[in-house]
Amino acid sequence: MTFDWENESDPLQNGFGVLKILNEEILSPGSGFILHTPKDMVVVTYVTEGMIVYKGPFEKMKPLVAKEFHSAKTIPESEQSAVNISPTGETHVFQSGFTPSDAISSPGGIKKLFTYAERNGILRLIASSDGKENSLALRQDIQIYSTFVHKGNHMIHELSPGRSAWLHVVKGRIQMEEFQLTTGDGAGLSLEMAVSFTALEPTEILLFDLGGPVAQEIKLKPQKEVMISAV
Repeated sequence: MTFDWENESDPLQNGFGVLKILNEEILSPGSGFILHTPKDMVVVTYVTEGMIVYKGPFEKMKPLVAKEFHSAKTIPESEQSAVNISPTGETHVFQSGFTPSDAISSPGGIKKLFTYAERNGILRLIASSDGKENSLALRQDIQIYSTFVHKGNHMIHELSPGRSAWLHVVKGRIQMEEFQLTTGDGAGLSLEMAVSFTALEPTEILLFDLGGPVAQEIKLKPQKEVMISAV
């Protein structure tokens, strides 16, 4: 768990703007996890390895397999669970959750496959407000990118004025300004013109480009802010 959305007293734990949940689950065969939210949220699930099947409000969806992303609206006070249905192999899952806008997707949600080739060496748009570039449509001011970066390659993602970003290292190691981030580490940035990093080894990245309250709050402060989360 990168954040603890129930800890409203600690701004470093209570998410990063509209990004309230960023959980990583490694499930042994037959095991699962439960996501409980107290109010409407938009949840994006990413399966990096293996396969899961939903139980609860999303259970009409077909199983999610490796390299698939799924977005859906949660139902208040409901418990949404997912189970690794493989009899032998582990399943590796990431879930991100966002406070919703007024216009959001239905509880059933949608899913899409994004291959390694589509994300190799570029920041591939996975989700956006309007579903552009064949991404998942979230109906709110969020853009999610995914990439696989080769050792030594440098990447830059420009940020529009007033926006913030959260970068998460799924696997690998990068240099970002004076920080080295490794598997499981994350960094939140605001008052920056761009997110810029270099891969120190083969690396997979998730990048969240965020509008909303945090970007608006932080841009009023005189100095830039960088928040680091490490496992």
